Amino acid sequence: MLKVKINIAGRQYPLSINAEEEEAVRNAGKEINKLIQEFEDRYAVTDKQDAISMVALQMASKYNLMKQAGSGNDAEMNEKLTQLTEFIDKELDKI
Repeated sequence: MLKVKINIAGRQYPLSINAEEEEAVRNAGKEINKLIQEFEDRYAVTDKQDAISMVALQMASKYNLMKQAGSGNDAEMNEKLTQLTEFIDKELDKI
């Protein structure tokens, strides 16, 4: 087991992971921080918890769409993810 610290929204989170998971976990942390920053910039979100919640919702929704489309091809999956992202963006614009 490998012990790593991942920074998310300015906080350090210690994790014990398998060495082969390190790159994926670090990349996931970077992606989460990137999405948090995008939500803060795009929607003038000042509360980190709100930004983190929206990122969690977006990522969980994408994950569920991929599970549902398990038999589809990559083009179909990308189209569904694009549609979901556009829907979330439109809904957030209403806030």
